[in-house]
Amino acid sequence: MIHDYIKNLADQMGIELSRVEVVDGQDVGCNDVSLLKLTTKGRMASALVYQTDIKIMQNGNDCDLLELKIRAALSRLNKLLDS
Repeated sequence: MIHDYIKNLADQMGIELSRVEVVDGQDVGCNDVSLLKLTTKGRMASALVYQTDIKIMQNGNDCDLLELKIRAALSRLNKLLDS
């Protein structure tokens, strides 16, 4: 579900993502976060997001902090594409 949410935000910003990877925070030593890796055209941007924010979104509620972090990562990715 998070993959669809990210791709929807990317579409709104005019970015076609080739890959969306969600790394469980426990794998990187943090219990309550996930690492989002967003890739397109050989460029990657990432964001750390809280598991609780993902759960809020999965329950059908808006989560402004989650959206803000994903949009910020997408903006960084867009800037990388422009350079």
